[in-house]
Amino acid sequence: MNKNEIKLRLTSLRNTMLKSDVDIYICTVGDHHMSEYVCNHFKILEFFSGFSGSRATLAVTADEAFLFTDGRYFLEAEEVLSGTGITLMREGVKGVPSLNELLTEKLQQGDCLALDSRYFSISFVKEILSVCSECGATFLSRYNNPEKIFFQRKPLPSEKLYILEDKYSGSPAVQKIEKIKAAMKDDNCDTHIICSLTDIAYILNLRGSDIPFNPLFLSYLVITMDDAGLFVSTKSLTEEVKDYLSGIGVKIYPYEDFYTYIEAISSKNILLDESLVNYATFEIVGKNNEIYSRTNPSSYLKAVKNETEQANLRKVNLIDAIAYIKFLYEFEKRRDSGEIFTENDCAVLLRDKRAISKSFISESFSPIIATGKNAAVIHYEHQGNGCRISDEDAFLLTDTGGHYLLGTTDVTRTIVIGTPSDEQKHMYTIVLKANMAVSEAVFKKGTPGAVLDILARNELWKEGLDYRHGTGHGIGYLLSVHEGPFSLSYNSKIPSNLIALVPGMLLSDEPGYYKDGEYGIRTENDLLVVPYKETAYGEFYKFEVLTLIPFDPKGIDFSMLNKNEYECLKNYHDRILNSLSPYISEEESAWFIARFISPLL
Repeated sequence: MNKNEIKLRLTSLRNTMLKSDVDIYICTVGDHHMSEYVCNHFKILEFFSGFSGSRATLAVTADEAFLFTDGRYFLEAEEVLSGTGITLMREGVKGVPSLNELLTEKLQQGDCLALDSRYFSISFVKEILSVCSECGATFLSRYNNPEKIFFQRKPLPSEKLYILEDKYSGSPAVQKIEKIKAAMKDDNCDTHIICSLTDIAYILNLRGSDIPFNPLFLSYLVITMDDAGLFVSTKSLTEEVKDYLSGIGVKIYPYEDFYTYIEAISSKNILLDESLVNYATFEIVGKNNEIYSRTNPSSYLKAVKNETEQANLRKVNLIDAIAYIKFLYEFEKRRDSGEIFTENDCAVLLRDKRAISKSFISESFSPIIATGKNAAVIHYEHQGNGCRISDEDAFLLTDTGGHYLLGTTDVTRTIVIGTPSDEQKHMYTIVLKANMAVSEAVFKKGTPGAVLDILARNELWKEGLDYRHGTGHGIGYLLSVHEGPFSLSYNSKIPSNLIALVPGMLLSDEPGYYKDGEYGIRTENDLLVVPYKETAYGEFYKFEVLTLIPFDPKGIDFSMLNKNEYECLKNYHDRILNSLSPYISEEESAWFIARFISPLL
C-alpha cells in the first residue's frame, strides 16, 4: 500500500478526532465478535495503518501513532509501517511499554480516549477504563466516526449456511444446547449471550463462509432456559437451514436486530465470557441485569473432541498426508526436470492436491510458503506469485492446512531444497528435537500447557535462543484453526496456558527458529491428547501424533540425536510409509523410501 496514502488517512482521522475533542483513538484487528480473522468489512486497522496481520492494536494521538503487535509479525510490520509515521511497538521486548503503559504516559487530566466498544472485549475495555480513571481522562465508547472515513468499505457478507451432519459432528445440536443449559443452571444463570462465531457454529452444527479460510458466519446467539435465538443475515439461510433451526427450537432474528433485542432484557442473570463478548453488549445488558463472568461452556465442549470427531480426525490426517506427499513428489520431480517454481506455484499445487478429496472444504488459513530469508518472517504471506524457489536457498518452509468435513489440519514442514550449512543443519535438528520432546511427552492429569511448552523451548534455551510464538494452540473441528481455551506457552500470566490438558484435546506442536534476513525453520504436527496409564500415583496422559508427514533427513545432523530420538524418528517414518503405501503409486513409494526411509537406516 502507498505510504503517502496511509499518511493522508491518518490526517483525516486526526481531523475527525479534533472535531470530536478526542485526544487518543484506539482501533484493533477484529470484528464485533472478537474473531481472530475477519472479513473485509471490519478491517479498519488495516485501512489506517496498512498492516494486515491477525493481531494488532493501533493508538493514534494528534501527532503520533503506535502499532502494537507480537513477535510473529515484527518483520512484516517493520516493512509495512516504515515511512508511514506509525511507530512499531514490539510487544514483549525489553524496554517496550505495553499499550496501557503508553496510554498512562500520554493521557493528561481532562483528555478524552475514544474507541468503538463493539470491537473490543469486556476485559480489554475494563483495563482501559482503569487507565483513564488513573489519569483523570474521560472515556468515549461507541466512537464510530472513523468508520465514515473508511471509504469503499465492503458490505457485510451473507454467504449460505450449511448443516454439519451428526456423522461429522458426533453430537446433535439439541444435545449441545442441553449441556449448555445445564452449565447455566449450575452457575445460577437463566440467560447466556454468545458473540463468538466459533462457539455459535459449534453449538448449532452449522457452518458458513463469511470469513476467508474460516467456515463461520456472522451471528449472535442468545440461549435462555426456555428457548434460543439466532441473529443472522436472513439472506444466508436456505429453506433447509430454516427448517433445521426450527426443528431444534432456535428462533431466527435479523443480524442487525441484536442490540435492540438485548436492550429489552431485564432482571436476568446473564452468563458472559468477558474475553469473547464485546463491551458494547456488556454496557447494554449490564444496566438492568446481573452479569456472571464465565468462560463459555461451549468453549470447553468443543475443545474436547468426541469419539466421532477423533475417528474422523485420524482419517482426515491420512487424507491430508496423502495430498502433501503427492504434492512434494510432484514438486521435486518437476523441479528436477528444470521447471521453475514460485512460492505461489507451490501453494496452488498443494491446494489442488488437497481439493481432490470429496471431504475438502477450503484451506484452513492463508498458506505460508516461504523460501530462503522469507521463512524468517513467521507469518509470511507472499504477494502475487511470490519469490522464485532457488537451490541457492537451503530451505522451503510450508505452513498450510485444510478444512474438511472430517476435520481441520495444520502442518508445517521445512523442506531442504539446496545445500544447508552446518549451522542450518544444526538448527534444523534442534527444532526437530524440540518437536519430538513434546510429542513424546507423558504427563500427569492436571498438567497445563505452560509446563509442556518448556520441553520444546529447553532445546533452544540451552543455546541462548528462542522463538517468538507459542509452541502450540488448540485446533477446531471445521472451525477456527486456532482454538482456545488452552494453549502451549510458558507465559503463565495468560490464563489459557494454565488450563489442564485432557484426553480429546487437539493441539499443534510447532517449535521453530528464525534468523532474520537469512532463513527460518519450523516443524508442526497435530497432536491428540489420549490416556496413557493409571497407577497408584494417578492418571497419566500422552499424545497421539495425527500428522503423517515425514521430516527431511537432508536437514538432520544425526550425530545430535540420542538413541531414543533416533528410534522415535525412524518409527515415525516407518509408520507413515505403512499408512500411505495403499494410497500412493509404486513410483511415489519408491521415491518416498529413497527420500525418507533409507537415510535413516
